[in-house]
Amino acid sequence: MWHYTNIQALDGILSNKEIWFGSTEVVNDRAELTGFIDDLENAVREQISQEHIQKADDIFQQIKKRFPKGYPYIFCLSRAREDAAQWERYANGGQGVAIVFRTEALKKLFFYNFIMNKEFYEYKAKSHELCRLLVDYLQKDSIAEFSDLKGLIDNLFLCALLHKHPSFSPEQEVRISLPFVQDTDLHVQYKLQDTIRKVYVLNLMELCEQESINFEDLIDSIVIGPRSKQSVSALQGYCRHLGLSELSERIRNSDCPLR
Repeated sequence: MWHYTNIQALDGILSNKEIWFGSTEVVNDRAELTGFIDDLENAVREQISQEHIQKADDIFQQIKKRFPKGYPYIFCLSRAREDAAQWERYANGGQGVAIVFRTEALKKLFFYNFIMNKEFYEYKAKSHELCRLLVDYLQKDSIAEFSDLKGLIDNLFLCALLHKHPSFSPEQEVRISLPFVQDTDLHVQYKLQDTIRKVYVLNLMELCEQESINFEDLIDSIVIGPRSKQSVSALQGYCRHLGLSELSERIRNSDCPLR
């Protein structure tokens, strides 16, 4: 799986052995989380009687008030190889790199305490199981398998995290996410990127040691962007300087003809 990024992020991953999970509050999809929830609200309203409308309004107000406190942290990958649009959008206009991660190694690394899923590029809330559960709760006070309304809302947030607008479908995104992180968590830090942003800093080396994974085995290759002035030989020397000799042999220039 490919992670299109800039050269500074590559440096952080290789030299510090860190991954920064960004908050969904600042992603480029302005309907992140809200698109699915808005669609779900409309679908629920169509299926309940007038006497339950106020109760529905109250619940969806609760849900929307949670947004500032409940934005998950995500690390995004793609199944799309050598994708011109992603070179342009996420890899500093094609001047960055793509880190090609080994899927099975990532699955092993993030199996516990993380969520790793393909994104769905449609909402279709009317046919979603959550729609039925909410309608049952509103009309019958039935909470199904959830212990309380909070549990149902938590599940709703997790589902919303996996749905994006169809216009993003060419990205073929696979998302590793950390929901329900508190601001008091010591992994939450403020870092300078193009602006100062709140991120979740994950120590990859610690996780690799816990799961008995060689750090270099996480990465299949590093691909230098089609507009980059970065030389293969200099990046190879940089990797060897960091003690990543095996990885240094898996660096190449992009085949994408973007110019």
